[in-house]
Amino acid sequence: MKNTDDKTLIYFFYGEDVFRIKKEIEKIKSAILNKEGMDFNFDRLISPQVSEFLSIAGSYPVFAEKRAVLIEDFDESFLNDLNILEYMKSPSPTTVVLCYYKNSKINENWKFFRELKNKGYFKLYKIRLLYDNELPSYIKTLSKEKGLKLSEEAAYYIMRLTGNNIVNIDSELNKLASAFKTGKNLENETEVPLNKVKSFISISKKFNIFDLIDKILDGDLKAAFPMFSILYWDGEEPIKIISVLYNEIRKLHAAKIRQLSGMDLETIFSLSSIPPFLKKKFIKDLSSFSIQKLKNITRLLEDADLKLKTTPYPHDLIFEEFIFKLGLL
Repeated sequence: MKNTDDKTLIYFFYGEDVFRIKKEIEKIKSAILNKEGMDFNFDRLISPQVSEFLSIAGSYPVFAEKRAVLIEDFDESFLNDLNILEYMKSPSPTTVVLCYYKNSKINENWKFFRELKNKGYFKLYKIRLLYDNELPSYIKTLSKEKGLKLSEEAAYYIMRLTGNNIVNIDSELNKLASAFKTGKNLENETEVPLNKVKSFISISKKFNIFDLIDKILDGDLKAAFPMFSILYWDGEEPIKIISVLYNEIRKLHAAKIRQLSGMDLETIFSLSSIPPFLKKKFIKDLSSFSIQKLKNITRLLEDADLKLKTTPYPHDLIFEEFIFKLGLL
């Protein structure tokens, strides 16, 4: 999303990604208000009364061109109130309204949206959770904002440790920024080496779900058993591990079919979205499995997934049974 502009007076944010929504709101606030005027020209209204909002939104900024009003924890009745709708038809040109609707969905048939959807001063933003394949790029962007320059491999490494929890990602990047801040002009800066990134990223576990997946794909099932046990008792859900592994197997299966059809490796890498630093491992995994074995593993995964969702058996035993059966293939 781009920063605020002079024409936008009403922003409406919703979606699942709380971190990025708050970050965008802060960017808009910073673009509108200087540090000195923040106390005088910014109001945060939680579960506001209509009269309270109208009073603040209609007031003039103090020693500044604009003021900002953030409203949270409101419902349909607030948005569709006749007085709110009347204000939205002709909003104050010196007030920027930031609506943060804490829900993943909206009803665009509400009068509020029907009234505003074609107005040039209104912008609606849905901010969803990032997909796993989008995270490394976002980590690089976030690190750049903090004065860091990271390689794609370093960003991928951080993602594997933190998962898709952007709050944790932001925390780890802050630690790196404190140690390796390189400045605002990053074009000619040297990337922070991966080995230094590893030494500064602190994490309670010595391994994570992706390390377990690697052991399974490498056929090191002897190591996979104790790793799973530790992850399970640390709160990792077997159904999530099954899902991640299923996606990896499906990717390998599709790549194997393409390879057998005569497709070249570079095209396979591109279609499978394999980053350059993982190509060597992907080739190794691709050579380790036949089409039939991949089909057999898929069958075991689907069987384990069904048991996890429909039977009362302990989830750890179901996954351990899956690993045992995998060893018999």
